[in-house]
Amino acid sequence: MRYEKSERLLRLCLMMSGSHQGISLGRIMEEFEVSRKTAERMRDAAVRLLPNVIERTDETGVKYWRSEETPRAMVEIAPQDIVELQLAADLLDGTNRGHSATVLRNIADRLAARQPDKWLRRAEPDMEMMLESEGLAHRVGPRVRIMDDTFRLIRSAILSTRVLRLTYSGRLNRDERELLIEPYGLLYATRPYLIGKVPGKSDLRHFRLQGISAAALSDTSFLRDESFDLDTYRRQFFGSFREPPFECVWKFNPAAAEDAAEYIFHPDQKTERTTDGALIVRFRAGGALEMSWHLQTWGDAVEVLEPFDFWQRAAASRSFLVQAGGVEVPDNRN
Repeated sequence: MRYEKSERLLRLCLMMSGSHQGISLGRIMEEFEVSRKTAERMRDAAVRLLPNVIERTDETGVKYWRSEETPRAMVEIAPQDIVELQLAADLLDGTNRGHSATVLRNIADRLAARQPDKWLRRAEPDMEMMLESEGLAHRVGPRVRIMDDTFRLIRSAILSTRVLRLTYSGRLNRDERELLIEPYGLLYATRPYLIGKVPGKSDLRHFRLQGISAAALSDTSFLRDESFDLDTYRRQFFGSFREPPFECVWKFNPAAAEDAAEYIFHPDQKTERTTDGALIVRFRAGGALEMSWHLQTWGDAVEVLEPFDFWQRAAASRSFLVQAGGVEVPDNRN
């Protein structure tokens, strides 16, 4: 887009000004999805624009840059900024994160309150018009109900590395039972899950938040596995079902290739076009049943090339849930 480079440079300047530790080339490459050379050019441009840029090198030899000052023009608030916060809050409301939505709305209100009366008189009509034109943002389809207090308590337990005491009923075993859980993080999907360990066990497990009928912080702390990284962990799964990852290769026919190319099916996916215009998508993840549910929306426009027994894997997962839970799990391939 015409102004994309300028917007990215402005964003980098704000990152350098808003970070106490500074921004490394690796962070620039990751944040903006650019090569090292492009990251170096962006850094040099930001250094020229910002006053009092400090360069430091950490104990591993990685260099960081930050600015001690931010030009006022870079941090001025526009009406659209307030509107975007309000719309983001609406989206959070639609994904069972009412507490986070309230925090965002409070931030938007505080930002607006800090502006002079002249700004407010000029901006308020524009903000009302933008909100009306944007409409309320909602995630379509059903969602589960989760109490805000549950989210807040889990977040507090994660940050303080405190063991959680839960009254819990699973998807398969509906009988309520008392559990002690060492919380590690949250996975947000159609059903939000708590990732955690049972004390004394080494494996991570997923607990449905709507299965928690009561929760409390215990007085016991736990030693968190420092090697755990939530982003790395979530990349093992297509959705939220736990299953060992496997190699996936999907082929979208030429008629569907352009549409499929607009999707990110997995964060680590690799794509290629064939000579006839088809799209090949490759990634590694677990969750055959959830993959099958998504693939069914594409009909005969997609073919699973790997694994060769994909549909048998999905059927086995479905059968396990039906037999163990005594409930019907949809199979919409027909």
